[in-house]
Amino acid sequence: MVRHIDSKEREEELLGLLIESYIEESKPISSSYLCSKYKLPYSPATVRNTLLALENKGYLAHVHTSSGRVPTKAGFRYYAQHLNEEHALRHCHIEIAPQHPPAEDMERAINYTLDMLSDMSGYTSIAALSHTPKHLPTEDKIYCRGTRYILNQPEFTDINKVKNLFYALEVEMNVLQLLLNKCFSERMKIMIGDELGNQNMEDCSLVISGSDDTDMPFSLGLLGPMRMDYEKAIASLYKAKAELKKVFEAFL
Repeated sequence: MVRHIDSKEREEELLGLLIESYIEESKPISSSYLCSKYKLPYSPATVRNTLLALENKGYLAHVHTSSGRVPTKAGFRYYAQHLNEEHALRHCHIEIAPQHPPAEDMERAINYTLDMLSDMSGYTSIAALSHTPKHLPTEDKIYCRGTRYILNQPEFTDINKVKNLFYALEVEMNVLQLLLNKCFSERMKIMIGDELGNQNMEDCSLVISGSDDTDMPFSLGLLGPMRMDYEKAIASLYKAKAELKKVFEAFL
């Protein structure tokens, strides 16, 4: 049976496939690549015309006239806005190995969880915590682990980009802390490019989710390139959130 879909559905399908291919391959993606890899039920001409329409709408761009296309910031934003979190959780199986021996204090347990989050996602992990001891002012803390994973990303072979990003992580961490402090809830939030509010991170994406149902509200973030695997990042954050809740239950 032939599957009939309108042009908008086809555009959404091909945009998603191209972005997922670009995330995996880290190079421009051509219409012939998509046709071959996914055995698409469309003619090569239809795929080319659809990609051209997506380019005209600002979701894709040509790097070179003879190459394939890459997603723009607008394309990544559209893709991220239409991600299905339940699908990500079903298809990305993430596990955090228990710490042996168990951490003797909360700081070590938090750092261990963040290290595991970076290890399983391949991105830099950030956590913002808020705690109000009895009769004392609220304490806000921020943690950052796994910055070495930034160097594994092809986008950051440019030394100036690396310098700018490390400057942001070392000197301007308060910008990230403000973003995370607004996300002490279960809702997943994805920020891309200039949405992070810092020109030193304009080539990055930040995926955030938190929890306010413990004595210490917290939010977790994964910082990576715009070409990050968003589904894997979402699944990793959910698993790490569950582990952090256990940490706070054990120490608070």
